[in-house]
This record gives sequence, structure tokens and C-alpha cells, in this order.
Amino acid sequence: MKNRDRFTCKICSLSVADEKNLLLEIDHIMPLAKGGITSEGNLQTLCWKCNRSRDLKFFQPGRLG
Repeated sequence: MKNRDRFTCKICSLSVADEKNLLLEIDHIMPLAKGGITSEGNLQTLCWKCNRSRDLKFFQPGRLG
């Protein structure tokens, strides 16, 4: 996935070319907990900051679906 996404965050576009020690993670576009599956079409590369921010938005207490 990281190679496919050119070692670039799909949200903020930060890449390892910009920040040598950038921590990139593989993220489920539709989270498993929300019915997503682990498939190439449901995975994306995110930097750790965007991934944490996205998790907070997706899993807010009291948020439905």
C-alpha cells in the first residue's frame, strides 16, 4: 500500500521525501468496526497524525453509523 500510494499520506500529502522519518500507517477507509473489509480498495496510506485525527472523527462517543 505504501508503495502504491508513493509513500505519501492520502489526506495531507506529506511524504517521506518531505520528512525523512515520517511514520506512515495503513488505514482502512471504511473501518472494520463499521463493516469495512481488508482489501486493496479499502486501504490507504496515512501519516500517523492524519490517522489519529481520522480515528477521533470516526469514533466519537455517541456518534451513530
